[in-house]
Amino acid sequence: MAKKKFFDAMASDINRGDYLMSIKESEKQKNNVMLSIIIPTLNEEEGIAKVICSIPKEIKDQSEVIVVDVSADLTPIIAERLGAKVIRAEIKGKGRQMRKGVEHSQGEILIFLDGDGTDPPQYIPKLLEKLEEADLVLGCRSMGNFRTDDKSMRRVFKVYGFFIRPLFRLINFKASDPLAGFRVIRKKDWQKLDLESNDFKIETEMNIKVMKQGFVVKEVAIPHLKRCGGGLKASKLVYNPRQWFEISKTFFKYLEEEKLTSRIKNLELKVRSKFKI
Repeated sequence: MAKKKFFDAMASDINRGDYLMSIKESEKQKNNVMLSIIIPTLNEEEGIAKVICSIPKEIKDQSEVIVVDVSADLTPIIAERLGAKVIRAEIKGKGRQMRKGVEHSQGEILIFLDGDGTDPPQYIPKLLEKLEEADLVLGCRSMGNFRTDDKSMRRVFKVYGFFIRPLFRLINFKASDPLAGFRVIRKKDWQKLDLESNDFKIETEMNIKVMKQGFVVKEVAIPHLKRCGGGLKASKLVYNPRQWFEISKTFFKYLEEEKLTSRIKNLELKVRSKFKI
């Protein structure tokens, strides 16, 4: 009888040990989800090394770094020497480059970074943590101040935010930095969006479509870092009025389409009610 109790207790301990090991293994697998860090680049030889080298080791160990490049400088050579998988895009355009990066990616979670050094990869863990309660997470420059802020960048983004935030709040997209390039999204959710923009309008299209699909959007505040190479004058957004015009046009086109859809639905309801269909 004593022997039976002894062996029953041993079996119970073994089962409990197996259970605890399975929990640990499950947690390990969860923590080791494959990540794809996608960086679209255009002549970022002064910034790409800073971006890649700033990726935390624990993130890099479970990631592939994909640089989708259309540069005429040393960007692809630097990226490749730092261990990135470099894909050459035949035609430039941020939207095209992001889609091409996703096509070549193997990760379950996609992390998009700009290659000019303004998106701090050190904040990737915070965005991933926030993704546990969201479908899309943005790394946003906000109205808050960081010790590492570049004062000129902070001033520019205050002005930029004054115009851009109210625009996106018309569709209830309330992020502090709606056009942030620093984004984290699961690949399955990216695929649901079926994004078509070939250029800088890709973030605008993404924001519109995530709201239409009812995605949960969260943000993590990041510092206002100085752009590597050329400063603000080299920014493809800040000093290009055409980009502002195109973004606004895309946005208002969407609003017009929504109004038309709403009118058609209301008309359909009236017809059904009148003829009792």
